[in-house]
Amino acid sequence: MTNTLMAAKISDFSTWVNNTSYSNKDILINGKIITAINFFVIFSAVVAVIMLVVAGYMFITSAGDADKVEKATKTVSAAIVGMVIVFVAKILVQYVLSVIGG
Repeated sequence: MTNTLMAAKISDFSTWVNNTSYSNKDILINGKIITAINFFVIFSAVVAVIMLVVAGYMFITSAGDADKVEKATKTVSAAIVGMVIVFVAKILVQYVLSVIGG
């Protein structure tokens, strides 16, 4: 079995960087940053929904046990606080990008 190491030339990526849909590299970078932010916001929303479902299941199966109810309550709180932090961070980053970008 042979291992092959491939080298990439920077000039091979010139069509990606010089794409006609982007007027300059700043717009390309801002577009990629916004795309990445949107991905992470959607990913964190999915995780928060899963946490809420798990917390609901813990509430249902607690059978009145105070420790299990408290753990489920903390899980719900963590999911909500986490999503608030994610949305505030998204708003802040977009604001900073708009100020820097002009």
